[in-house]
Parts: sequence; C-alpha cells; structure tokens
Amino acid sequence: MRFAVLAMIVFFALGDGCAPPANVVGVQDFGRVTGRVLDAMTNRPIGNALVSVGSLYTARGDVNGAFTLRAVAGDQTVTARAAGYDTATADTTITKDTTVSIGYIRLVPLTRPMGQPTLAPPVIPTPKPSASPSATASPANAATPTAGASPSASVPPPPG
Repeated sequence: MRFAVLAMIVFFALGDGCAPPANVVGVQDFGRVTGRVLDAMTNRPIGNALVSVGSLYTARGDVNGAFTLRAVAGDQTVTARAAGYDTATADTTITKDTTVSIGYIRLVPLTRPMGQPTLAPPVIPTPKPSASPSATASPANAATPTAGASPSASVPPPPG
C-alpha cells in the first residue's frame, strides 16, 4: 500500500509525461514545400540534387530540378546540395495543409571563372486565381496551376 501511494506521488510530481512538448507539431499539422534547383550560372536545372529540411526530411530533384518535401511544418530552412556546387538555402514558413513554393534554389558551381557574375533568376510564375474559392475539383479545372505548383513551366529553354 505504501509503495502504491509513493508511486502515485512520484507520477503526479512528474506531470503528464505522455503529452508532447508545446513546440511539437502533430501529424495532421504538416504541409509541403516545392521548388526547383537551378545552376546559378546558366539557369539550367540540376537534376538529382539533394534537398532537405534538417536531416530527417529529404528529397531528390527530378531531371527538371523540381522537388517536393512532404510532412514539414513551421519556420524551416530548405537546403539544396549537388556534386560540384556550393550548398544553398532558402527560408520559408509552412502552415498546416498548405503547399509552399519557394521558387528556385540556385547553386553556384565550385569551379567558375573568376569574377564571372551569376545570371538573374528566371521569373517565378504567378498562379492564376481560381473562378471561385469554393469550386470543387473537376477534370476541367484539375490542370489549373495552384499556389503550390512547381514553377517548372517558366524556366526558359537552355540556350543553343
């Protein structure tokens, strides 16, 4: 009996050990980050670049440099890496059930001519507003770009 009372006192003194800390985000609170990785000297896509938020959330860019990081939330720094390039980052805030497009992460080659400037980044497309905010998904509007759409359509074709 004394042991049970002592155990109860200890448990109450420790508080609710099963509850997560206040800064932990629940599974239902996640969003996504999309973007593209480009060569800063040529504005060409860098395929297969490693993109990450911290060390747990990683993705690889496709052949067009496009990526999507899922299950992330809050204030985050997105980091892009590729062989032969310096690492680059972009800061963003991801809220519950949203897809945030960070546009382009531009990597500078490790070996570039001294003093050669990088190109200006391509224009990031502005999403077209939908007809009504409560429109339901249908085949007719399924292809309409959204705020989270990858900016792949706006990159100019490679020169030459």
